[in-house]
Amino acid sequence: MKLKNGYSTNVFVLFFTIILWGCTFGFAAVEKQPAKGNSAESASFLQQPDSGKPTSAFWRSNIWESLPIECLQNSRQGTVLEAYQQNEWKPFFINSRFEPTEDARLLMQRLGRVQEDDINPRPYQLETIQNQLQRLDSLRLSLKTADPNYHDSLVDFSGSPSRTETPSSPSPPSSPRYAMNTSADTVSDSTPGRNNEDKYREAFKAASELDIRLAQNLVRFAQEMDPFSRDDQIKALTGEIPMATFLKSLEPTSPHYKPLLSALQKYRKLAQTPQVSTSAPLRPGDSGAQVRNLQKRLQQEDFYKGKISGVFDSETQEALKQFQRYHSLTADGTVGQGTKDLLNIPFSEKAEMVSEAVRLLRQSPARRYDRYVRINIPQYILEYYKDGKVREVHRVIVGKSSGKKVKLQGRWVGENQTPTLASQIERVIINPRWYVTERIRKELAESISDPGYFARNGYVQLPSTYPSGHPRIYQRPGPKNPLGQVKFEFPNAYAVFLHDTPKKQLFQNSRRDFSHGCVRVEKAQELAATLLADDQNPAADRIDSYLASDKPAHIKLSESVPIIIEYQPVSTNGKGQLIFYGDPYGLMKENTDIKTAKAS
Repeated sequence: MKLKNGYSTNVFVLFFTIILWGCTFGFAAVEKQPAKGNSAESASFLQQPDSGKPTSAFWRSNIWESLPIECLQNSRQGTVLEAYQQNEWKPFFINSRFEPTEDARLLMQRLGRVQEDDINPRPYQLETIQNQLQRLDSLRLSLKTADPNYHDSLVDFSGSPSRTETPSSPSPPSSPRYAMNTSADTVSDSTPGRNNEDKYREAFKAASELDIRLAQNLVRFAQEMDPFSRDDQIKALTGEIPMATFLKSLEPTSPHYKPLLSALQKYRKLAQTPQVSTSAPLRPGDSGAQVRNLQKRLQQEDFYKGKISGVFDSETQEALKQFQRYHSLTADGTVGQGTKDLLNIPFSEKAEMVSEAVRLLRQSPARRYDRYVRINIPQYILEYYKDGKVREVHRVIVGKSSGKKVKLQGRWVGENQTPTLASQIERVIINPRWYVTERIRKELAESISDPGYFARNGYVQLPSTYPSGHPRIYQRPGPKNPLGQVKFEFPNAYAVFLHDTPKKQLFQNSRRDFSHGCVRVEKAQELAATLLADDQNPAADRIDSYLASDKPAHIKLSESVPIIIEYQPVSTNGKGQLIFYGDPYGLMKENTDIKTAKAS
């Protein structure tokens, strides 16, 4: 059975697996009744209390022997190894009667919904889990037939000639692999454990392999959902954090996440249908087949809801304007080349753009914080979050997309482009000085022939010099200072910062990439007041007096505020509506070209 994305078979397997667990194991809370007459043992169920945590020391050797080599070599899978060490080499998802626990049920239920988060279920190897479950079920029934009171501690392998004794070390050595032999496992030769040694040995091995597979799946899923969750992964495995709480915490709280997932589902469905194309420039008053195609095309994305009349009327124009706004174009209501290009982007390509936005949001450093500043470069927007919710939204101006290319961290970028980064706002400066970089000083000198320009506009010469030998300069605070009246400082390798600007009219432009790399923020004074107030900084009450002065005021935050600058060409607005913001730096195209090259 094959449906879109090739996921359907795995979903069916997982659904079957969950049913199998519920029917055969009862998820550690349901015990099968003995068979009556010719009825199958799995036909009826009996509610039982939890069978208890595993206690046998023999788990240790079996888990160690079953660990795949990547758990010892791969840093991500090393989480599983560390968790077993902290759990004293006992299973996470199997109880003392070799039954899957409630945590196993919760994990499997969540893995059954990974597609909802645009995660491929194939790597979770659900068919393998199904086979492991069936194998463990068979072994468990065999043990129960021999002894209804079977338990992991009712076994002793000390007499087995195929095993060697092991030292009482805190963790298994790298080699050789070995079995466990302690007095805790020792029972007399007449016990059921001694008589069923082979059955127990197989059950320990099968349960250990299944437990490791589930632990690996938990770590894989957690890494895909939240790459910053490693410490909590271990706590969830060892029971320090309830499994339900942990799984819920992996879901992004960003207001953009769920709308993006809904949009992804929409475009994946659209990608399965023929897309109507448009090929001619159109304007209000036009009519004919091309207008009908335009109406059908706008209807496909739910922008146009009227009749397919073939007449470019006011309803068609308004639908087109809405399309243009949602694609960050000037909403002029006519089909020019730019609008035509966007109308003809394949739905499958749009679905991939949204899918990448979902992935970027899950992997964002913002996941680590409840209070932070986030800037999305293509969106030209700053969001201030507190308690995980958007408290303020400010327009921003970012670095120019134009300019010569320079190599930065192994890739070629425009020298004026704002970099993506994660840092901490440590200081707010009222009435900042502008220390001019050598590159900008050179640009100013080349564009201004007047030798007295610098002196008249408040520039001050410093004793030090640039590498070129020219004196370093800064501009005093004032109405002409390009930093405006407020500057936000955060350490970074690019010497960029967030600041006010005297050119406030530029914030009215829909596309706002005008700077040399730093980020200009609209209503910077309001943002400063909010950050200082939330910092409970006494300077919050003195901002007006600082602004009335021409002297710089350096205000250190008692608790720095995380700032994340990201590049996400597709996101949602404050109403949860999907917006294609464009690719001003061409990074999405670059990534697509790289993927295409790798695939070829």
